[in-house]
Amino acid sequence: MAGFEKFTFAGPGQPASFPTVVRWGAQAGLFVEFINVPHFSFDVELAYVQKGRKVTAQEVAAAAAGPSALSSGPVGDTPRLDYVSLGFLMKGRAGGTGVVPFVILGPTADFLVAKRPAGSPLYNSFKKTDVGASVGLGCEIVPWHAPILSVEGRWSPSFSRVYDNGTLHIKNQTFALLLAVWL
Repeated sequence: MAGFEKFTFAGPGQPASFPTVVRWGAQAGLFVEFINVPHFSFDVELAYVQKGRKVTAQEVAAAAAGPSALSSGPVGDTPRLDYVSLGFLMKGRAGGTGVVPFVILGPTADFLVAKRPAGSPLYNSFKKTDVGASVGLGCEIVPWHAPILSVEGRWSPSFSRVYDNGTLHIKNQTFALLLAVWL
């Protein structure tokens, strides 16, 4: 899974936008599928998700020049936020057996459970909840009537900022490559 955070820093002069910062993380979870008819189902998903970023030289320079605590470590450090994510997703399938493509979408709510570094003023000011959506495409391997394996690419942007102090605005978004094994 790759986590992306979009930073926007509005200083006294002209607003500056930092490049999107990518951090690789992990996601693991469980899901239960309801109303599983041939072309439609409803999934409830509970997952542990790591989000965060790599600290860049540009962030360190901006933190030193301005009052916002943008940087929370040395260049190359990987601070992170750990969430428990709850998703309510609808899945539409095209087919019944074999390799079955699908699209999945729905709202998600992320609840902050841990952060590193714990004493950072920046991370202590992050919102405890983050609401967004998930949109994904994938395929299931369905030998008879029930899938046994699925692979999915999923994009999950936040609806609002997880941090905003007037000059620094941060939004989370993730792209995950998910592998599901059906029991």
